[in-house]
Amino acid sequence: MIINDINYKIGNTAMASVLLLYYHLLNEGGITNDQTVYLDPKDFDGFKFLGVEVKSSSSISLDLDEKLIREGAVIYILCDLNDIVCEFEDFQSQPEIHKYIEVLKRHADSPIVEVSLLLKHISMPEKEFNYSKYNEVLQGIYKKYVYEFFVNKLLKEK
Repeated sequence: MIINDINYKIGNTAMASVLLLYYHLLNEGGITNDQTVYLDPKDFDGFKFLGVEVKSSSSISLDLDEKLIREGAVIYILCDLNDIVCEFEDFQSQPEIHKYIEVLKRHADSPIVEVSLLLKHISMPEKEFNYSKYNEVLQGIYKKYVYEFFVNKLLKEK
């Protein structure tokens, strides 16, 4: 998707949605369960914003944070993926999990490089799956991309 000076409102709504998601993640202290329920899927669907590009014209600055929207799209998908992992003991046999795994694999240029490590954990045979290691990677992603986003914004203000 390309966001430009014609459809910039989509970008504004996407940024607002990502910030709302991040607020709930901060409030919970990490990626837990059912956190994307706070977002209206008509306003923000992480799948649609993977690889989004913001193209400002030379005369107008859209003041949209492309990096935030891209990372937020991945975080959104990881939240939903985590819901499946946590809700089903046999999560690998759930049909919808393959949709999440495939879309994350296709986006090799993910702004969140740790996704490949997380996918390695999820792709292990169920008997070898180590929830603690998986969750350690997932919470590391939260710390680096959500928590530190706000810390860096606050430190920049000083």
